[in-house]
Amino acid sequence: MKSLEQFWNESYQRPDLKPTFDNWLDKYWQVHLSTTSNADLIVDLGCGVGNNAKYLVEHGRLPIACDISEVAIRKLKSFLPDVQTLCLDMTEGLPFPNHSVQVLIADLSIHYFDEATTRVVIQDLLHVLKEDGILLCRLNSINEIENKGNVTQTSEKYLLESEGIYRRFFDREEIERLFDKEKWTYLHIEEYEMDRYTNKKMLWEIALKPRG
Repeated sequence: MKSLEQFWNESYQRPDLKPTFDNWLDKYWQVHLSTTSNADLIVDLGCGVGNNAKYLVEHGRLPIACDISEVAIRKLKSFLPDVQTLCLDMTEGLPFPNHSVQVLIADLSIHYFDEATTRVVIQDLLHVLKEDGILLCRLNSINEIENKGNVTQTSEKYLLESEGIYRRFFDREEIERLFDKEKWTYLHIEEYEMDRYTNKKMLWEIALKPRG
């Protein structure tokens, strides 16, 4: 098994990578993003080379872009030099005060862990969000498994080994089990296919606010 840091450092070595976005954040712009200012904390977890950061910069916002991969962070800075970056492992905790983040983006970045770790990460997301903050998140769908080729089942139903790392896959029931409705208010939940990558990808998109 590879560490996530090693896997993504190797993956981001490709010379053709550059930030490109698919406008999934458009539906949240008017209500949740346009009302923010650069005094508000907007955090992009698992930023990669800057797909969502590029969208935000082009819309006049400067997020804090975070990733476990130093290679990804360096590439992002080469494209978006004004964006603040942090190289971090979110399983070791998030370096933001409780109730300090207005918008938290986790785009295909929190589905690499066993259940116990996933629950801790989700709890950290809840802790750092402001009471009126929002989590914008995309997750692997179970309907994406067939696109992954060779996968190995682990002891957890929704956790598979693929390409030397673990990946978690979700259906609606699993989302609602891990993102407890007693703690989160659901603003949006949808499964769909995207084609940012060479192959089609099935994913879930959710928008959540802390409940009380």
